[in-house]
Amino acid sequence: MKNTFYLLMLFIGVAITGCEPMEDIHNDIDEKISNVEGSMDYTLQEEDYTDNLGLSFTSFDSEDDARELIPALLSDLYPALGKNSSVNVTFNVYDPIRVEEYVVTATDYEAVGLTENYFSGMVDIVDFLEFQFTQAEEGDYVELTYNTLADEEVYMLTDADFSLIGDEFEDDYPNPASSVKEHGNFERRETNDAYWSSEMILEAINEVLLENIDGVEGQKYNVSYDIYNGSAGTESMTVQFNGNAYVAVGGTPYELTTDDYDLAGAELAEAYPDPAGNAAQYHSFAKDEDSDDYWSMDMILEAFNIVLKENFPDAVDGDKFEVSYDVYSGGVSTKLQAVILQDGTYVIDESAAVSTIEETKVFAFTNNSWNTPLILEEEDYTEMGQSYPNFDDEDEAIYKLAIFLENRFPYAQDGDFVALGYDFYSGETTREYANFVFEDGEFNYIPSVVESSLQFGNDGTQWVPDNTIRYSLSGADYGIIASALEDDYGNPVESMENYSNFDRREGNSAYWSDEMLLEAMQALLNEIAPNAEVGQQYVLTFDIYNGTNTTESLSLIKDESGTWVLNNEE
Repeated sequence: MKNTFYLLMLFIGVAITGCEPMEDIHNDIDEKISNVEGSMDYTLQEEDYTDNLGLSFTSFDSEDDARELIPALLSDLYPALGKNSSVNVTFNVYDPIRVEEYVVTATDYEAVGLTENYFSGMVDIVDFLEFQFTQAEEGDYVELTYNTLADEEVYMLTDADFSLIGDEFEDDYPNPASSVKEHGNFERRETNDAYWSSEMILEAINEVLLENIDGVEGQKYNVSYDIYNGSAGTESMTVQFNGNAYVAVGGTPYELTTDDYDLAGAELAEAYPDPAGNAAQYHSFAKDEDSDDYWSMDMILEAFNIVLKENFPDAVDGDKFEVSYDVYSGGVSTKLQAVILQDGTYVIDESAAVSTIEETKVFAFTNNSWNTPLILEEEDYTEMGQSYPNFDDEDEAIYKLAIFLENRFPYAQDGDFVALGYDFYSGETTREYANFVFEDGEFNYIPSVVESSLQFGNDGTQWVPDNTIRYSLSGADYGIIASALEDDYGNPVESMENYSNFDRREGNSAYWSDEMLLEAMQALLNEIAPNAEVGQQYVLTFDIYNGTNTTESLSLIKDESGTWVLNNEE
């Protein structure tokens, strides 16, 4: 209004004086028009991106790009706005799914209550992800590298493997190599010229596994092979990759079955009624120490003794077993325990180390919990009519994936969120991820372009990004200030808390000086914005009483020392 009035008076002045040069008048008018102070909102249009800013797409690659390019656009759009003007700009930013990489450390395992530096199952992994990523949002991804128990893989030597062994060892062990190649087994009679010792067999297993498998350090393999010791038979050897070679380790692997839990439950029902009944019912050992169903390690060893003696009646002292079993502690996970038979009783094999491997997997936060994303298998691509197990067109991929999910989840409900991984070919094959949400009877793709906004301010010369937060104090805020300053300023604080305003009448016992108000605003910001970055600005508007009820404002900025100070540039 004041600018309109000023312009009107200029034109009246022109009519009255007549003799003032028109050029000077126009310049004066232009100067006044171009120095208008205002506050506006603006949403970028398609032509702003392509025509005015020269971008190829209707989005910015990053928020930093928006900060750099938008000021010039504002100068063109609002030539009349001058110093202290502000425009809140809404725009699109390309925000593809980013998979955060995280390597779990020894400290991390300890932080979530684990006594060993590995995760024994998905329950441990989820517990850690919830602990580490407390601010996770729907559709967030983490690529986690961690240690986990190594599932023992099974490998059976084939005729092709025996042929490979024969070729590789024909110089070192001519007769054994010739025999193994001809008969497809290891000769185990020590008196025979073709005899294969256990050490020689380990060498042969190394040749086969190194040829056929990409070794993962810590991974175990139970390798079975045909032998001849006067009659045909089989043997097995458990080996572990140490990073360079496969070495013989451990004892016989054994995984508890449902029958084993039933057997242990029945045998121990009298000694441990609640734990035994629970194990027989749920086929796992409860590990919650506060539960009546709790199984201690000594009790679990008693169960192992019952099961192993039932299944291996001919075992002798010194025989070793690696027992896999399930435990329940908020969820079911698998544990591995090495035991040895000593004096007729199975005890923990202290000489055996738990076999762990380093594993890297991607997890996604969906439906308020951490899970592994749905990864397409080769047959899924075939189902969608793809000639190869990948996509090479993004639009086609999104279209087909939405239909695929509707077929896969026919009973999906509104709001169901699915994280999905697929292979994409563009010169090379890469793993891509996409998020879908079920709404209005179909799965909708969540696009990689998101809406964002920034405030820009005019400093009198140009438009600059303005991070100023304009904040009006409420009743609770006055309470925060009172708690912080009640020991320093008795009457002023008491008055402020009673009336939710600051008394600005000099000479009054409840008077708040400029310095006291600064302290008050600093105390408030330390409470409501403790994590604000250096350079963050606030304009705080608060109620005062100076004979009448009105408001005042203070502008503060966080300096490099982390202190809120007066912002003299405001």
